[in-house]
Amino acid sequence: MRGTGAPRSLYARRMERVGPSAIMELLKTTAGGDYISFASGLPDPTLYPADLIRGIADLVLTADGRAALQYGPAEGHPPLREYVAEMLRTRGLTDATPEHILITNGSQQALDLTARALLDPGDGVLIESPSYLAAIQAFDSYDAHYHAVPMTETGADLDQAAEALAGGGIKLAFTLPTFQNPMGVTTDLETRQRLAELAAEHRVAVLEDDAYHDLRYEGDPLPPVTALAQNPWAIYTGTFSKTIAPGLRVGYLYAQPEVVTRLSQLKQITDLHTGSFTQRIALEFCRQGHLQPAVTRLRDTYRSRLAAMQTALEEHAGGWMRWTRPQGGMFIFAWLPEGMDAMALLPRVMDAGVVYVPGKSFFPVDTGANTLRLNFVSADENAITAGIATLCRVLREAAP
Repeated sequence: MRGTGAPRSLYARRMERVGPSAIMELLKTTAGGDYISFASGLPDPTLYPADLIRGIADLVLTADGRAALQYGPAEGHPPLREYVAEMLRTRGLTDATPEHILITNGSQQALDLTARALLDPGDGVLIESPSYLAAIQAFDSYDAHYHAVPMTETGADLDQAAEALAGGGIKLAFTLPTFQNPMGVTTDLETRQRLAELAAEHRVAVLEDDAYHDLRYEGDPLPPVTALAQNPWAIYTGTFSKTIAPGLRVGYLYAQPEVVTRLSQLKQITDLHTGSFTQRIALEFCRQGHLQPAVTRLRDTYRSRLAAMQTALEEHAGGWMRWTRPQGGMFIFAWLPEGMDAMALLPRVMDAGVVYVPGKSFFPVDTGANTLRLNFVSADENAITAGIATLCRVLREAAP
């Protein structure tokens, strides 16, 4: 018998909070256009080591072609797990062994697998505000409830974090402590230590995203939050996307072996395993000694571009706009004067040939209308200088 009334959606309830990424939608809108883009989260493709990867791909197919094109273990290619464990020991995760490592399709999959494994609908997530947009999307898809903690120049506000954790109901604390996306802020050692201790004290899982670890242009590396307290639920993620190429989709996570086992079972359901071929390419790239020269090249190039953007902002926005001053990573975060709306102003700026990302999307709660994120690695110094001059001119003309 045919039903009456409005048709019932067959989507699961979790889809109510799943929507398009503001960044991906903006990239689709501007694709093929003649823009100076500060909008994307993309590295500069002219710096991808395409010739090296071509040669390595041929070597892998010649030496190990059958295995490279075959299914593989969900946990990842064993020699790559061993390499990653050795690398993470140098970062401060001193107990890392291959059994602590899961190879993922980029670090984004590590975030999704963790959220999927740990979060029931309504579970609390302690999250920096603003925070990484794709992490917010992942948590949204599992119907998380946010306890947003404002970011300061030294990291998350510890007083508010402690108060939220003491209130109960939080299952997961998400942090991006090194060159945070979108702010570029690096959490200092004292804040890292206390955040790790608070999470362990309240038996809250930590999910630490360290995607930009190698893109440091000044200062000394700091230990991961994951390494600073005994927490069996601490999970650390990283990726080769920012240092080799994002198209390989090779990332990794570190966790206690029992957690890795459970997450690998979820990964079997999701995609069986990360590509056997691309895992071997990433491993051979590192084994041949190409990783550190690639990182050095990226640091030298991006350091110069960061300086160009800072100089241009000082010249054209000093005194009326404020912005972060990162030691690394890919992004500067900026605040327009109160009352200005970065989303509403974007079409005017695009008409002038420049694109940025309005900052509102990075806040897990409804705020940040006067903020924007600027990528300083995709464009060269000349384009950065011209683009910031245009951006600031249009925004100042629109200022109250």
